[in-house]
Amino acid sequence: MNKQVIYAILTILLIPIGIFLIFINMTVGTPPPKHVPVKIVTDNVVYQQIAEAVTSDSGQVRLVSSDLKTHEDQKAFKHAEIIIADNHRDQLLVQRSKLKSHAKLLVASDVVSDQNGSNYWLSPEITTKTISKLSDLLSDFDPQNRDFYIHNSQNLLSHNRLLIEDINNLKSKSNVQFIATNNAQQIFMSQLNYKCKWLNIETATDNDFKKIEEDIRNKKINFILTAPQDQSDNDKRLIKLATDLKLPVVTFNQVLPSNQNILDWQFGLVEQLKKALEVTESDK
Repeated sequence: MNKQVIYAILTILLIPIGIFLIFINMTVGTPPPKHVPVKIVTDNVVYQQIAEAVTSDSGQVRLVSSDLKTHEDQKAFKHAEIIIADNHRDQLLVQRSKLKSHAKLLVASDVVSDQNGSNYWLSPEITTKTISKLSDLLSDFDPQNRDFYIHNSQNLLSHNRLLIEDINNLKSKSNVQFIATNNAQQIFMSQLNYKCKWLNIETATDNDFKKIEEDIRNKKINFILTAPQDQSDNDKRLIKLATDLKLPVVTFNQVLPSNQNILDWQFGLVEQLKKALEVTESDK
């Protein structure tokens, strides 16, 4: 038999085999690539909580020490794809530069213009904005799971809808003045546009306290903001004066309890501020 005839017969026989293979490939399909969880590190438990809520099973979130003192911390940082820091003075940024890391960076304080403060995580407004910022970053980094990240962040914010509503309600109040025993919450107070009547109560003299008492009696102070650890003589004197004159005292611990959800914890502060303003507004 002629070789050309044989080749022609073989070619004809291969056609149905090729069609069969194409059909099998179309019906079975190729399995999607296995998802590799995004690796995230932070040195702040607040951002750890946020990252775990937004990524769920699609992320590996590790809380590391800022000096990366353990081998496990160093390894996690080396392989991190996203680093979450509180502000631009965070030591993790130094480590990122030192180790020439190419991980994407999310700095919570970037949502405000004032970069001279500290402990930005204490501000409920900053933490809620961090949720959205992380969702956007993850969506760009891992577009295959964009809808998943957006859903998780929106679900988290929706769950804390009252927190956001109360923040907006507090921001709508005008001419609010307060006295604080420390400046830890100054960032959030500035975001609310509330004015601190006395910048350093520790330096207040007897004459200063007479002016403070006069301001309280004249309804010029809306509330006192303090923390359980503020126990100096002037702190105690201010709280006693406020208590005697029935001025609301907002007490908020600046240390997040280990078993406390950050947004629930911050909601406690916002609720106290809301109730304090309701009292002083009803007295006017």
